[in-house]
Amino acid sequence: MTAEGNQISPKKILETVFDLIRNFSKFFSFSIEAEEMKTIELYILLYVALKGPQSMSSLAKEYSMTKSNITILVDDMERKGLLARVRSEEDRRVIMITLTDSGKSFFESFLGNFSKLISTFIRNVGSEDLAIITDGFERMTSIVVDEKFIDSGHKS
Repeated sequence: MTAEGNQISPKKILETVFDLIRNFSKFFSFSIEAEEMKTIELYILLYVALKGPQSMSSLAKEYSMTKSNITILVDDMERKGLLARVRSEEDRRVIMITLTDSGKSFFESFLGNFSKLISTFIRNVGSEDLAIITDGFERMTSIVVDEKFIDSGHKS
């Protein structure tokens, strides 16, 4: 792919997505505790907040990490008061990772900041452009989430 003929190079797409993600956090005001969070801790907290309680195995699989690495992260987040381990009602052998009240409060604050950012974005982008951007994000997400995305012969 080249920049010619309305096609953009993979490098340019990567650079754009990287810049978006890298600068994204600048729009959020965080507590001191949140500012000390590792990026992967934020991702785990957001994942649990959006998808509901998770087992350690499901978190390890979701983030392509070993269970021991996820355990270390969850331990740290538990010490920070953001996550808690709770025995599953269905299978007492399974430990589910849930948000604490502090974790829920953090998520609500994050969501409020995100809503302000999106409102600002919508006010500054024309409806036609917004429809194109939304469609592009939905298509990319659909490909990746539906596991149709294949890289070097491996499913992502």
